[in-house]
This record gives sequence, structure tokens and C-alpha cells, in this order.
Amino acid sequence: MNKFTSLLVFAIAFLILAFFYGDVLAHPNDYLFAPNGDGIKNYYTYLFHAQYDTDFWNFGGMNYPYYEHMVYTDGHPLLSWLIKGFGLQDYGIGILNFLMLISFPLCAVFLYKILVHYGVKNGWAVPAAVAIAFMSPQVFRMTGHFSLAYVFAIPALWWLIIKCLHGKAFLWSFGITAYILIFFFTHPYLGMILCFFSLFFWLVNTAWNRAEWKKNGLHIFIQVLLPIFIFQGLVAITDTHENRVGQPGGFFDYYASWKSVFVPHDGPLNYLTHTWKIDVGNWESWNYVGFTTVVFAGFILVYFIRNRKTLPFKTIVRKELAVFMLAAYIILLFAFCFPLKYHFMRWIVELFGPLKQFRVLGRFGWIFFYVFTVFSVVGFYKIYLRQVNKIPMLLVFMAGILFYAVEFYPVHKNLGVQMSTVKNPFLKKNLPHEMHELVTFIEKEKYDALIVVPFQHMSSENIMLMGTEQGNYDAFLLSYHSQKPLMNSISSRMSLTEAIQFNNFFSPEFVEKDLVYELPDSARILVVKNRDGVKSEELRLIYSSAEVFRNDAFAAFEFNPENWNSRRYFDDVLLMEQQASTDVGQGWKSKNDSAWFVYESFDHEAGESFGGPGALHKLKGGYDVVYELDTRTLDPGMYTVSFWYYLMVDRPDVLAVAEQDSVADRKSFWYDEFPVSQSTFIVDNWCFVTLEFEVSPLIEKFNLLITGNGNGEPYYLDELLIQRSQGNPLFRRTKRGNQEYIIYNNYWLKADSFRH
Repeated sequence: MNKFTSLLVFAIAFLILAFFYGDVLAHPNDYLFAPNGDGIKNYYTYLFHAQYDTDFWNFGGMNYPYYEHMVYTDGHPLLSWLIKGFGLQDYGIGILNFLMLISFPLCAVFLYKILVHYGVKNGWAVPAAVAIAFMSPQVFRMTGHFSLAYVFAIPALWWLIIKCLHGKAFLWSFGITAYILIFFFTHPYLGMILCFFSLFFWLVNTAWNRAEWKKNGLHIFIQVLLPIFIFQGLVAITDTHENRVGQPGGFFDYYASWKSVFVPHDGPLNYLTHTWKIDVGNWESWNYVGFTTVVFAGFILVYFIRNRKTLPFKTIVRKELAVFMLAAYIILLFAFCFPLKYHFMRWIVELFGPLKQFRVLGRFGWIFFYVFTVFSVVGFYKIYLRQVNKIPMLLVFMAGILFYAVEFYPVHKNLGVQMSTVKNPFLKKNLPHEMHELVTFIEKEKYDALIVVPFQHMSSENIMLMGTEQGNYDAFLLSYHSQKPLMNSISSRMSLTEAIQFNNFFSPEFVEKDLVYELPDSARILVVKNRDGVKSEELRLIYSSAEVFRNDAFAAFEFNPENWNSRRYFDDVLLMEQQASTDVGQGWKSKNDSAWFVYESFDHEAGESFGGPGALHKLKGGYDVVYELDTRTLDPGMYTVSFWYYLMVDRPDVLAVAEQDSVADRKSFWYDEFPVSQSTFIVDNWCFVTLEFEVSPLIEKFNLLITGNGNGEPYYLDELLIQRSQGNPLFRRTKRGNQEYIIYNNYWLKADSFRH
């Protein structure tokens, strides 16, 4: 009977799915759920790997000439490998889309099995399971984070743990190992979420049943440690990219809260959220359990309070479902970043480095969503059974199921429209004519790689180059259809060594670009520009290359490494240095003594430094004034401020700002700003930042600010120089280690540059 009812649950859920996503279910290969952001990238990495790569581990579509490890691309490594093995690449988009959608009926089936296991009869279990499945907070992952969108993942693990408790324990335990490994090779984060669920269940179960600690410890080894060791070991063995950031940023970003769990972000009650101006947090942290769940839980709480003297509390909390509930609650506290979010507790995160491997902690709240909703239905049903007059509670249950539907309806309705709007551009028939022309040209001319500007290269966590949405879209489609790798890249925890090479690739013309020497000697690289505006350094790249193609949407230029990495600009600097024979103070020389400047070495400070024995050490306060300058005595005109920022303490997720105080209205305004992580000149893990400000009779003070998230983490800043923008250049020579540097207007250039 349960098998038949499981099929019924699947059928009901599938019909609801078809109501919202009918067009996509009928033609899953025809649509992209998300044509921008992480969505287009994740489609691209998954499909390029299946179509063109020759082994499971290495991804050949981005980060040329280094390429990337497949696990870090969020490209569904296992699924990509499977569709390649079965020759289904041409249907890859459809398969991925279908799997995300079909996970809702599968989720409903597992939830139904769990509800029945805890004594809920079919008449209640069927509608409750379907409703909870469609309330899933993972639904929003279908808009880009596809590998996290499998809503059945957590309920299925829950059911497997139940089978482990009531069946052949170790057979099911090894089955859980295989199950978790599948998700590790779908998305490592989802694999870790499943490990957390298993780990804390067995820990709580051990606390209640201490006599079984050996057995439970073995389950922890098999279900948690073993899949982690296997996955991490295989990645470590196969990853050839050095100097990945070991502690990615984001641990203290987007964690959950009680509001993200109990306050609606969509549906009819969202009106109250807006009216009362309740901040439910970033969508990454949403785990809304539904108003119905809150009502059911309220009934349970009132019932327990009223009957507290007769209910065997100690027995109840040791029940299997209560153990799952307690484990889910502990994990929810972790999702809240509690108590680690408080500054006086952050030392724990620093002490236990592996904790920093986690980011967007709010996702761990998904476990609580499923367990708490099931718990509320089971508890409400148990109370219903104890009633003499059952009709009122039955009506409340029916109204609750209806209200679940009212709450999930607008979410799926909107997503259904969004996900059936964009035709699949990975099918050549859907490519715009202009892109089709460019692809044909690339194939004919046999180029080896592409640089698409606006250029994006992220994320080593510490540094990155940001492009545009349209630029990324064009880059991925051009790469896929032409079968050519990109120098562009979007990945996670990239090699910092490789990332520095790419940032420095766009450094000023007088800086040697080591990445050029990493390119194969015979490589023909095409620079492609779309209609978007480009940065000045990208424009220089275009001007240094020869135009070979143009249509209404694109222009293409053949990259010339000798033009782009030319010694002649460095020689100009050497000539200016020879002419700078006048000592102007503090070790600086210039052409004459008219060179006005302010130089602060911060050598009186101790610790990590770039030049000299010291550097400025501060804590991120959100709005830090690093340096002030009274400008009332300065000549009018443009001035430049530059400094060096250390990359290896916390993330450089800060903004450098040139702020000016106005005499007229006694207000401050930002004249210039620069995101430190996007510096295009990096030396020994220190990045160069430069800003401009204007001096006029209306301005009385200049402030150099460092603004950011104010997380209290340290940052280091060194070698501050303020000078006239059009004044005579300043020079110094110094050594850092065994390397001699020419310092030109605070640019640290290797004295032996271009001797490669």
C-alpha cells in the first residue's frame, strides 16, 4: 500500500510541477533557467566539460593557459562525466533542467515515507509531504546555483539514516557514504551539509544512548569522515594548481537568523513584512518554514505546557524524531553563526582553521527547515489523535495545507515564468547572427584562446577582475561554440599565484607582464570586445592589437604579445630616472626641486611591512580615516594618492576612497574610489592602489578612507605617497630581499625587468 501511495505522492507533486513549469518539462533542452550571473557560468562549465574535456578532473574552458580543476568550477563534475560517457552532451541542458525539477516529486516521496514512519496516516502524510516539498528554501537555487537545487537531498539522507537505524545498519551506513559522495561530486558544499546532518544526529543519539557510543562512532566514521577523506584526498591528488586560498572569505556573511526562518519573504504575509519593515536578510540565508508550520508548532507548544505534568518529557525527548529535531536545532545555531559571530568569540574560528572553509552559513538552515516542518506535522497529528472531537483540528490541518499552497504559489509561479523565457543559446540555432559570424571566423582562423573584454577573472578570494554580465555571457557562449578556452575565468578559491598573473597582465604599460611568458610561443589569441564599455587598461590592450573582425555586435583583435609587453615603456622610465638627479627629501629624487609630495613610510609601526621595517596596522571598522591632509595651502589642481595594501590578512574586500571636505556647505563627498581587490599591480602579495582628488578654494581637507564590512579583522597599509598628478615624477631605489626595485611614483618596478 505504501508503494502505491508513494507513486500517488509522486504523481500529485509532478502534476503541481507541471502546472508551474509545464513548458520546461515538455521541452527541458530548450530553456535556460538563469542566463546570467552564476547561472550561465554553471551551465557553461558543466556542458563544456562534458563536450570537450578529456578527463574527469581537469577543466579546459577557462583560465588559459593554466586551466582549472573541475571541482572548483561548480560544473556538476559527476553529472557532466556521466552525460559524456553516455554520449548525451547535446541534451545536457535538458537533463540538468529536468533533474532540478524532478527533485521536487522525489523530495515529496521521501518526506511522505518519513511522515509515515513516524505514524502519520496517508490522509495527512500525502498532502503534507507535497506541500513541504514545494515550500523548500532550495527552490531559489534554480536561478543560478544549480548544484545546490536538489531539494530531495536532505530528506533522502534522513530516510537513509532511518533505514540505518531500523535495518541492516552497516549496509545502509555504507550506502550513505556512497550517497554523500555523489553530492560531494555534485557540489562540495551540499556534501558537507549532508555530513553535518549525519554527524550531529549520531552525536545527539550518542548523548542519549551512551552505551552505543562505539556503534555510533563507527557510523560517524563511515558516513561522515570516510566520504570527506575520499573526496578531499582525490581532489588533493588530482589538483595541480598551487597556492589556493586555504580559508575562503564569507564565513561571517549571509548567516541565518530567526527572522530568516520565521518571517515570510514571499506570499500574502510578505505584505506585513514590508509594512513592519522587517529585515529577513539576504536571500542566501532564507529558510522560511511557513506560517502553517508556525501554527502547528504553536499548538504543540500550548499542548505541552497544558499537559506538562502528565507527559513523560524525558521519554519524549529521547524519541527518534526528537533526536533529529535536536540535531537540526544545533545545526541551525551554526547556520546563525552563533556564538561565533560575536567579536569576542571569533578567536575560535581563527583557532580552528577548518571552520573558515564554510561560507554562507545560512544554507545549513535547510536541515532545520525539513526536520522542523515534519516535526510540526507529526506533533500536530499526534495531538489530533488524542482529541475526542477531531473535526476542529482536522479543519485546522486542511486550512494549513491550503495556506502552504497559498505561500508557495507566487514563488513557483514567478520562477515558472522566468525559467521558460530564455531560449537555450548552447544550441547553435538559438545563437544571434552576429555571434554566429564571430564563431565561424574563430573556427576558420584556428585561434588557440580568447580574451573577452570587459574581462572578468575571479575568484581567488583575495583579488579579482570584474567584468560585466553581458561580457561573461558572450565569453562563455563564444568559448563553448568555438571550442576555444578563455583567459577569462569565474571559479572558486583559484590559485592566488595564477590570479596575480592575470591582474598584473592589465598593469600599466611600463610594468613587465609575466603571464605573457607563460603563453605557448605559437599561441594565437583573439581579443574580443562586445558593445559594453571597457576600462582604460582593456582599451590599451585593444589598441596594442590588430583588428581582424568586426560586425554590429563584436570587434575582434589579434593579440600581439610583443606590443603588449614591450620594453620601450620601461626604458622611458629608466630615462626619466636618469634625469631625476635632484634630491627632494626622504630618499626621493626628481628632475628639479619643484616636486611637491607627502610621503609616509609608517616605519614607526611594527610587524608585516612592504617597504622599510613597519606598516600601518588597523582593524576594519567600516569607515576608517587612514590619512588626513589640509589642502588650503596647496596649489589648485589634481593630486594623486597611492599606497600598498597587504593581501594575505583577511580578504581585501574594502574600498579605498578619496574623500574631500567642502568649505561652502560643510559637507564631505567622495571624489574617487577604488575596490582594493581589483588592483592591477601586485608585488609580493601587496597590491598597489591609486586615487585622485582635486584641490580648489572650495575644498579644505582631503581624507583617505578605507571602507568595508567593519568585521574587526586586521589590515595592513604601507608606503603612502601624495603628489601632483601632472608634476615631475618621483624616483627611489631600494631592495626588497635580494631584488632591487626602481620606485617610480610609488610603482615598485624590478630593476632587471624585461631580461626574460
